[in-house]
Amino acid sequence: MNAQDIKRVAVIGAGTMGAGLALSFAVAGIEARLFDISQRQLAVGRERIHKALELFVQEGVVSPAQAQDIPGLIPAYSDRAAALSGAQFVLEAVPEDLALKQRLLAEMEREVAPDTVLASNTSALYITQIAAQCARPEMVCGMHWWNPPELVPLVEVIKGERTSEATARLVYELCERVDRVPIMVKKEVPGFVGNRMQLALFREAMHIVEQGVADPQDVDRAVKYALGFRWSFIGPLETADLGNLDTWHRVASYLFPFLADTKQAPARLGELVAQGHLGVQTGQGLYEYTPQEAADKVRRRDLYFLRERRLVKEVNRS
Repeated sequence: MNAQDIKRVAVIGAGTMGAGLALSFAVAGIEARLFDISQRQLAVGRERIHKALELFVQEGVVSPAQAQDIPGLIPAYSDRAAALSGAQFVLEAVPEDLALKQRLLAEMEREVAPDTVLASNTSALYITQIAAQCARPEMVCGMHWWNPPELVPLVEVIKGERTSEATARLVYELCERVDRVPIMVKKEVPGFVGNRMQLALFREAMHIVEQGVADPQDVDRAVKYALGFRWSFIGPLETADLGNLDTWHRVASYLFPFLADTKQAPARLGELVAQGHLGVQTGQGLYEYTPQEAADKVRRRDLYFLRERRLVKEVNRS
């Protein structure tokens, strides 16, 4: 089987990621069965899909007629066996709990055809460990989609120690088929590629705030209007080449000794979590948000992501 043969997938879990994952497949014309044990969560997922399609129509990603048809490609299931029946590819998007993922994949393996690939959406867990209880670990592969998955192009494809080359290649090509930009993580490490870089920057950002060097607003501005502004088109290694490596070597040799190198999560982060200040969802985190401000922040983020993605495609085609 190759990626072009896949007509039906099952997405297990309709939480934060699941609805967007299902929508990503459906927009590409693939039936995506969305399963969750909670009818309420399925309803929340369907509402998220509806809102995303409204934005897609507004921005010309899909036509109004397509937006009417796409939900038909995302049937909702609360019976897992029914959702898995006939599925050629399964992607689980349950919470980041190793024991839960191990148990789920081992159970689903017995409920699908022997040639069905089981993919685990994870941002940090080892795929080898997730597949440890499976009889066919060569058919298990990791995928790290970025939130919101219907908008962010990157997908990290992660091979476990026993993932076959054929399985990894199929997953990679399926990402391309659904208009994503995959990268192959050739060696299992905590956090894979993207999160290692993201958390390194986050550590330094929190350190700058904790040391009183700059306020959170100015730290975010430095990223949005300089680093992030460049990185949406040229990555950090391309940036170094364009800026001359001798210059980067001099700056790195001087600056590295002064950078944050703590092995613990930032103290301020722990304090906020202990106080129940979790960010947009609670109305306060590193910033404070009214309900309207929180909704506007998410709306503008999604609009920006969609338009940025379109712009990058246009420039790459030029």
